Amino acid sequence: MKNIVLIMQIAMIFIGSIVGAGVCSGRELNQFFATYGIGGFAGLILCGLLYIVFGKLIILITDKFKVNSYNEFVDLVCPKPVAKFTNIVLTLFLLSSTSIILAGSGSIMHQYFHVPKWLGVIIMIGCSSIFLLRNTEGLFEVNSLVVPTLIVVMTAIFFAYIKDNPMTSTYSYLQLMPRQKTNLLVSTLVYVSFNILTIIGVIVPLTNELKKPKQIIKGIILGSIVLTVIGIYITFLMLVNPFHPQLYEVPLLGLAMEMNKILQLGMLGIMWLEMFSSQVSNVYSLSYFLKNKYKVPYNKGIFLVVLIATPFSMIGFAKLVEFLYPMYGVLSLVFLFYCTLFFIKNK
Repeated sequence: MKNIVLIMQIAMIFIGSIVGAGVCSGRELNQFFATYGIGGFAGLILCGLLYIVFGKLIILITDKFKVNSYNEFVDLVCPKPVAKFTNIVLTLFLLSSTSIILAGSGSIMHQYFHVPKWLGVIIMIGCSSIFLLRNTEGLFEVNSLVVPTLIVVMTAIFFAYIKDNPMTSTYSYLQLMPRQKTNLLVSTLVYVSFNILTIIGVIVPLTNELKKPKQIIKGIILGSIVLTVIGIYITFLMLVNPFHPQLYEVPLLGLAMEMNKILQLGMLGIMWLEMFSSQVSNVYSLSYFLKNKYKVPYNKGIFLVVLIATPFSMIGFAKLVEFLYPMYGVLSLVFLFYCTLFFIKNK
């Protein structure tokens, strides 16, 4: 029974670490999959399978070589110059993402609940710190709350839309949807590698701490299946509403607003919760990095990361993220290549 609970907890951490506000908004999956028409669903299924393959590969390497954090893992599998550059970019990316999440929390609180932005930032810092101070247990608790809520809200929006628009769910209708891009395989590989490189900061410390690789692998498999289903929900909604990404900054929220108030509030809630979950995952990863690289105690590392990220959330970090995203995408593909090569050589 304990193993089943652990598998479910790992699945929820995996889902919560990948699904951020970008996925919830619909914009991310629209860009990577819905713009390829009905073929985007095949890309999503391939994406789920690759999550399992690379997730298992990372867990087995971590367990065999007793790796403690993402920087140690990157140093182990990549050549020294590539590893050094990848670690710098990954650290900057996680830090900038933390700042963007804090800024996003302030914006949501201000726009929809009419509280000052700084208060929204403080609420996010306070809530995330409570769970982060509980270390891995806190990571389990956060995702045990966020992920089931995500599944319920996304399922409700999907089936409510199908009920109101039954014709859109037919295969013949979906075939009529425009195909705006043609490089689906490349898009899928970039999306997978992007997410895998990001979540090694969570998977590696978890594997090292729990020392139950078989259960963690099963958790990744379960998480990948659920992620694929959620992805199909969101991609479908974006595919049959091709103008929503142009009309709304948050396409799924715009769709929920057109349906009913309860779903709109549900979307707002899940967007904040996913920001919260991503915040916890990012700070957790960076705190373990500081612990293993610079011997900074985990609890002190939490406050150091927040201390660095908070000022940037007030002035905006968008330009840095715009600069880092393309570089991060290329590096993530390079990382997966070296990761696979290392695994084959040391099998």
